[in-house]
Amino acid sequence: MTMEELSSISTITAKTLALHWHEGGAAIYSLCTQPDSSCQSQNGQHLERLVTGGGDNNARVWNIVRNEIGEVTGVEYLSTITKHTQAVNCVRFNNTGDLLATASDDGSIMIWEKNEQIVRDFGVDVEDDIKESWSTKIVCYSSNMSEIYDISWSPDSKYICCGLMDNVIRIFNISTGALVQQIAEHNHYVQGVTWDPLGEFICSQSADRSVHFYQVSYNDDSALTIGPNAMYKSIKSEVVASTTHESLSDEIIQTPANMNTESTIGTPLKVGSNTLSATNQRQQHLYHNETLPSFFRRLTFSPDGALLVSTSGIHKNEQGQERNTVWVYTRAGIMNHRGPIAHLPGLRKPAIAVRFSPIKYKLREDIEPVFAFPYRLIFAVVTQDSIVLYDTQSKGAIAIVTGLHYANLTDVAWASSGKTLFISSVDGFVSTVNLGDSIATLYT
Repeated sequence: MTMEELSSISTITAKTLALHWHEGGAAIYSLCTQPDSSCQSQNGQHLERLVTGGGDNNARVWNIVRNEIGEVTGVEYLSTITKHTQAVNCVRFNNTGDLLATASDDGSIMIWEKNEQIVRDFGVDVEDDIKESWSTKIVCYSSNMSEIYDISWSPDSKYICCGLMDNVIRIFNISTGALVQQIAEHNHYVQGVTWDPLGEFICSQSADRSVHFYQVSYNDDSALTIGPNAMYKSIKSEVVASTTHESLSDEIIQTPANMNTESTIGTPLKVGSNTLSATNQRQQHLYHNETLPSFFRRLTFSPDGALLVSTSGIHKNEQGQERNTVWVYTRAGIMNHRGPIAHLPGLRKPAIAVRFSPIKYKLREDIEPVFAFPYRLIFAVVTQDSIVLYDTQSKGAIAIVTGLHYANLTDVAWASSGKTLFISSVDGFVSTVNLGDSIATLYT
């Protein structure tokens, strides 16, 4: 393992947890952590749950074990969820943590809730070492049983949306399992979906090189309605033809000068001396095409809804050379149908997932913020072989972790504390990154 820290603000530690995660060393395609408010066992003991979804058709529930200084030292097995018939591609808790959704290649989304006592289904072998059990609350089926790549809960946990291999976005009612709406505007696999935490948008990312933005509204009966057509599609943009650096330690957030840089929630982007000139711009594709060897393009909103960060981005420099990047959109830009306002260039491999920490952090006193928030947001960009940490205050990456896995990475999840993140891989293992206190000082 090699680890590179790009500023002297703290020490971070990273390691791979070597244990038997899924049967036969199957790939782990997704993982998520449970919000802290719901982390209790049958006897009232506090648990910190981590769920993994694997190529053995199962999801598994684990309790995170920490040492006296809060670093993750291992996990304790709690339960296995076994009803899917094909690989589990995505696992996600709802915002309150009382419901768990698992999505599979078998075309179903299963919604689970923890039983008050261990329940053993008739005719089903249950391991003697399980410490809890989960039962299905509802099952949502795609009409043609197409593979589901990604899922996202609505903020009120009443709906769930998914992106599928048949190029369609589907939205289900969690109470009934009924299909509420399906949107068929993409021309290739839908590999990422995210629901705006403020409830106004659903965004999707596809192998057709586009990100689509859909307006969410409710009718007189408070039922969800979404138009059949995207309010905005981001495919190409007038982007500054800039030269990117080879070393991530030299990277800055680069901003096309023709983009609106104001957020509707009062957080303008601070554009300083590193803003690029608008004199050399051209239209270019923003994203990799379908030849990118990845199942996932997992985009996400920031927890305050101010930013959207999308994966699998590309940027061409003045010599026409393509560089991997992620693109950043503001809420105001989305509402005004404008393209991304910034990108994080120079990633060595394509980005396949991005996830914000769920909490807000105290601003560092030694750096002028790039985004004029009264707090810092930290997010992890997962490429095929590395984890790169950024925040909304710095002009470059704050840390890079690489060399943890032999195979491609697949997903990332943050602990509720905002001090630990977990990374999954096709090689069947999970790694942890623990942030030091000076990085993860909470905003009050």
